[in-house]
Amino acid sequence: MTNEFEIYTDDQGRKYSTDSFLGGIYRFVNFGGQSSSIGGESPIDPGVFKRSPNGWDIQKACQWLHSNAGAKSQHACAKYVRMAIEAGGISTDNRPNWAWRYIDYLPNIGFKFIGTFTREDSFSPEPGDIAVYTKGGDKSVPGHICMWTGVEWASDFKQENMIVYQSTKNAYVFRFVS
Repeated sequence: MTNEFEIYTDDQGRKYSTDSFLGGIYRFVNFGGQSSSIGGESPIDPGVFKRSPNGWDIQKACQWLHSNAGAKSQHACAKYVRMAIEAGGISTDNRPNWAWRYIDYLPNIGFKFIGTFTREDSFSPEPGDIAVYTKGGDKSVPGHICMWTGVEWASDFKQENMIVYQSTKNAYVFRFVS
């Protein structure tokens, strides 16, 4: 998947990709799933969140996760992403326990499936995007779930990439639209 875009600089010197305007969110430029903090700005700055769909405060959710995610996994990814979703104001009643089961659950609470992406894809996530996957396709283990905070992919820990398991080829990505 290729994502061509131009760079926009606002009147305060912050740089964004022009594709950010399509979804109504201004976000920092992102290359291949890695954040590029151009101009030294922090994407958690409230100025990044120009859109808050009905029913979910993306900024609160992302700030909660960014503030609470640790440096190392605590094997509680589903719990932390669920708590971030709730911090933004969405109920997660009847939620699954295992991370990979959120693939079927997220559409029930207002998230839309936007695509399947690999590590190598040039995908530019928006704050609040959620990635879900099994570990190497094995549905007998909990899998993994994480959210793009605008700074990093995070769950119970701050991740270097969207996909943390080497045995996993791709992730299902969801975006809140309701």
